[in-house]
Amino acid sequence: MNHELTEPVHWQGRQWAVTGYGIEALDGMYHVPYADIPDVNGGRPEWLDGLWRRYGTDRDDLAAALKVARSIQAETANGPTKSAA
Repeated sequence: MNHELTEPVHWQGRQWAVTGYGIEALDGMYHVPYADIPDVNGGRPEWLDGLWRRYGTDRDDLAAALKVARSIQAETANGPTKSAA
């Protein structure tokens, strides 16, 4: 299966990618919007265990995608780090 990922693609692993939408499965079967991704202090998201069990996903790949997505959220919340001037 081939799936068009939402641009921009910030990171792409073996099964998962972090995009402008959030976390997306490369096969297009599942996606998690940024709104459903808690920050690091929010703990482990409820959907994570379900994806590991039902989706048969690569745990390390999904964990890496979650880490990248959280870092992007933190950067967005803190604003740009360098001046555009």
